[in-house]
Amino acid sequence: MFEIGGKQIAANLAEVVAPKHSALLIWDMEYAIGPNAFNYKDILANLKSLSAVAREVGVPVFYSVQTGFDLLKEEAPVWVRVRMKRAKASDPSQLLKEKENPHDREIVEELKPQPKDIVFQKRRPDGFVGTDLDLILRSKGVRTILIGGVATEGGVEGTARTARNLGYDIVVLKDCVGSRNRELHELALKLMEQTHFDISTAGEIAEIWRRKS
Repeated sequence: MFEIGGKQIAANLAEVVAPKHSALLIWDMEYAIGPNAFNYKDILANLKSLSAVAREVGVPVFYSVQTGFDLLKEEAPVWVRVRMKRAKASDPSQLLKEKENPHDREIVEELKPQPKDIVFQKRRPDGFVGTDLDLILRSKGVRTILIGGVATEGGVEGTARTARNLGYDIVVLKDCVGSRNRELHELALKLMEQTHFDISTAGEIAEIWRRKS
């Protein structure tokens, strides 16, 4: 550790991800989102393995679940436009034909949350907007967030940037993130790496955690 101004600064990745102050965030791995990733099977295997190690060494595991606003009563105009673009709709009324299936918002069976895991609902591609995530993390003494899930260029990057702006260390797990669009996934990873986020793999983190336990 380095020290400056009474603060301790991690000198290497092992210090950044020490189990005593880290959390694993599994982003949007519900049926409606996760399986659409081009690399879904790899993400699934890597997150399943790493989350098991996290629980073994006492690292809390968080899950985000997307919950949309009611189009007529709650949704902001800008997000109506976003939803229209996603659905290739020419009129917002066309969005009313979309039917929500509760199963779509369930975490995939292979990554099913365990009793001590924390599942939180969010509305935007940013885990801190309109949620209690920051409060819960600080209550648990978390200073580092390791993030994996879908989509790299959406909620993963959005959450990573807000978290760092709030003072958290962030580790993006490059073999645990993905997207339905390989090009956007690769661009987002490159951008985060070049803007000084810590980038690692599930295997590297698991090895560090096992050594620390």
